[in-house]
Amino acid sequence: MINTEITTTKGMEQAQRQMEQAKNRMALEKKKANEERRRRENAHKYMMGGVVHKYFQECYCFEESEMNEILKVALATPQCQKVIADIKARATNQVESSPVESEVKSNESERTESR
Repeated sequence: MINTEITTTKGMEQAQRQMEQAKNRMALEKKKANEERRRRENAHKYMMGGVVHKYFQECYCFEESEMNEILKVALATPQCQKVIADIKARATNQVESSPVESEVKSNESERTESR
């Protein structure tokens, strides 16, 4: 009678262990990538909240639905849409310029205009 059982060899066992280790490494790397993505997203959310508070200090007096209504209207104004379009155009035209440089330049122009 022929033995039809699959027997494992030392090489197969080693390959199986390596495969499991690779799966574990892959899971760990995915976890690290997700943690990094969440960290960046949270930092960006904090920054956006700080900007809203900087220019709209009364924001803490409103509920989320009211803030949504206020920002929806504010962002739909022609002036705001023009600023957004201008910033997007600047970003595409000044790819080699760093964001810090353009931020400094815009802050300088705001200071000179407000005087």
